[in-house]
Amino acid sequence: HDQPPHRFFWQGPGPVAMALLAAPLERRELDALRARFPGFRGALPEETRFWAKADIEKFLASGGTRRPQETSQRSGPSCALLSRARLKMASERVSEATAEYRSFCQKFRESRDDWTLSGIAECGDVPRMPVADGLRSAVVVEKQRDWKARLWNMEFWRRECGEAVWICRLRFPHFQDDAEGVDSFVVEASVEEYVEYARLVHRADRKCAEENAVAYPRLSLGGWLPFCERMRPIFVECWRQLGPPGIKDFTARWVRLFANSLSLDWHEAVARYYSVSIQATGAIDRLHTPSCGAHLWVNQVEGRKVFYLFSPQEVNNLYAGYSTGESPVDIFFPSAKRHPLFSEAKALVFTLYLGQTLVIPSGWWWYSVAIEPSVVICHPFWNMENKVHFTESLRENFDFRAQGSRALQENIARQLESLHEQVLADEDSDMEE
Repeated sequence: HDQPPHRFFWQGPGPVAMALLAAPLERRELDALRARFPGFRGALPEETRFWAKADIEKFLASGGTRRPQETSQRSGPSCALLSRARLKMASERVSEATAEYRSFCQKFRESRDDWTLSGIAECGDVPRMPVADGLRSAVVVEKQRDWKARLWNMEFWRRECGEAVWICRLRFPHFQDDAEGVDSFVVEASVEEYVEYARLVHRADRKCAEENAVAYPRLSLGGWLPFCERMRPIFVECWRQLGPPGIKDFTARWVRLFANSLSLDWHEAVARYYSVSIQATGAIDRLHTPSCGAHLWVNQVEGRKVFYLFSPQEVNNLYAGYSTGESPVDIFFPSAKRHPLFSEAKALVFTLYLGQTLVIPSGWWWYSVAIEPSVVICHPFWNMENKVHFTESLRENFDFRAQGSRALQENIARQLESLHEQVLADEDSDMEE
């Protein structure tokens, strides 16, 4: 998971007039500029390495009072997180957006709110149902009256958990084989900083213009786990009411067996299976399949997201690897040379609105993009259909390698093996889930 190892607060340089695509200045260049202004006292701010030389000269001539935001508007509006991201991108020489985002910018420009995919065999709508009756296909469950999380929007999270810190990514979700550079770019932010950033990006670049792709990088605060910490009391009170009606979900039952076997707090263990993602307009969940054979439901609390879904039968057309869980295909403008089979693919598409829940069966592949500032709650789950994979999720969600002595780790391994056998022997019953 993306939880940072420490709390991190830094307001950054403010609205930045740095040349985003330029390499930072060398120390000798800064020293030479400073030597021309012997009356300047004090240290140069770290971010001056990324300013234009003319801006540094004005800063030095003013005795450090005139910063770039007062002398230039080249970067446009900014905020703490955006300034920090721009500074770090320049430092790491990240000079382009992700391939997924550049492709989406082109799609956005051409779509006129028509989100169907062209150039494939078929692109239909996700069925809409009052309840999730079975998991034969992806379905959208309509908004439920008095749904417990209906007020958990960006403002709610800013107010309740504004100081919580998480890792924001340009490419989400993260995979171990992601290349260095833009594909692995991360920056830490508080929830309050991210909400401010998402609102600013929507005001400044809601049409996702490709020429703004570097000036307004699309970061995702994804996979955040607030219910493990401050929001745990609320979670304990209402977790049973979060999911859509009609689904069979045995996750909590089996997590409780696991927690009891190791004397863990089972509510805290279950809470790791409920995440929140806050995303700015244009932020993307890349094409992938949920890990550990999970089913997944995604509830839209605020904004809108467009989802594209592909059944397990499309895996060859997606050039996908089950070992990594990702697909390299550009779904909007696929390469006929690298991915010719994608033209034979069949997809489903749906724009998810506030209160609706998308239920994705095990083995399905999906991509999504926020077309407004968005908040979703996500829950991977297991039942009789995919229970063989459940204990894989325990190994993914809990770091057993850090648990004490070798003897203790061997005991944990035995407990997991025993739990796996119990889960396989479990039967669909009316007992409490």
